[in-house]
Amino acid sequence: MASTQEIKGISNSELETVKFANSEFLYESPERLVSRLQTYFRDNLNDIIVLILLTSSAIINFLLEAKLSSLNFFYFVILITGHYLGKRFAVLSAVLTILIVWTFILVDKTPYLTHYTNEMLNYYMTLWSCFLILTGWLGSALGKSLRRKTTEPAQV
Repeated sequence: MASTQEIKGISNSELETVKFANSEFLYESPERLVSRLQTYFRDNLNDIIVLILLTSSAIINFLLEAKLSSLNFFYFVILITGHYLGKRFAVLSAVLTILIVWTFILVDKTPYLTHYTNEMLNYYMTLWSCFLILTGWLGSALGKSLRRKTTEPAQV
C-alpha cells in the first residue's frame, strides 16, 4: 500500500527536504544559534583539536613547500590545547603530532632534505619535538595560573 505522500506525488526524501526547510532551525534568532555553536565547540573541543592536528599535518605535508618552517604552526595549537584542555591532553596532542610528522618524514624524506643533511634534519626534528612537548606542558601551567588569578578575589 502506498503512503499518502506517494499518492500525492511527493517522495519521502522530498518531504524530508521540505520539513528541514520549514524547520525552526533556519528561523531562530542569531543569538541562540551562536550560543548553540559555542556549546557545541566547548563540548567537542577534544575532537576539534585532533581534527585540526590531522588536517594541518596533511596540508603541510602534501601542499606546502616549506615543510619544516610550517611545523611551527603546531606550537600555537598545542599552546591553546594546554590552556583550555589541560596538561595531559596537551602533552598527548604534542606526542600525536610528533608521531604524525615523523611518519610523514620516514615515508618520504626527500622533501625534507632540501636544506639539511640527514643528521641535521634528525637534530632539528628532535629539538622541535622536545619544544613542542614543553610548549604543551607550559601552556597548561600558564592556563592554570591564569584561571587561578581570575577566580581569586582582588587584594587591595
